[in-house]
Amino acid sequence: MADWYGPPHGVRPGVADLGVEIGRSDSTVVSLQGAEAYRSGVVLDLAVHVRERGREAQRRVFAALDLHHGRGQLDLCLGAGGLRWGVEMADGSRVTTLDEDSWNELPEDADPSEWNPSHPVLGGVGRPDGGYGCWRRGIWLWPLPPLPSMRVVCAWPDRGIAETSVEVSTAALHEAAARARPVW
Repeated sequence: MADWYGPPHGVRPGVADLGVEIGRSDSTVVSLQGAEAYRSGVVLDLAVHVRERGREAQRRVFAALDLHHGRGQLDLCLGAGGLRWGVEMADGSRVTTLDEDSWNELPEDADPSEWNPSHPVLGGVGRPDGGYGCWRRGIWLWPLPPLPSMRVVCAWPDRGIAETSVEVSTAALHEAAARARPVW
């Protein structure tokens, strides 16, 4: 598959510690915990911590995140007050969880292994993991964000998180990507 679709197979990523809070309210914290970096892109570790009383209340929040992590998937609509976030690269290009899935842009006659979108891509990687008040999921960001930084924006009206923006240095991502190696 093309680089934009997800992490390359057969490559051990370089790991970077991010620990960047991108949104907070009295009941919720959204952060980027770390990253697995490749030369073509990065898997961001998106974490959501909730302060809910009772397992059922947590389960409802996490079940909604399992479906969309801020993006509608499987033809399900994202609620008006749901988690939204995105990245603005140093070159001015942007991608958000409100953007159309790149697969919908693929021309009918194009070979997916040879076609690339004209903009950055965000997409879920693997299965979400949730428990003990924390939900996590890997999110593929393509391409590797250029130096020197990227701006990450987050809002989640239903959880009391107003739109916030934080600058994140991309130096650690580039250093980690340089450590990525083929497995074989």
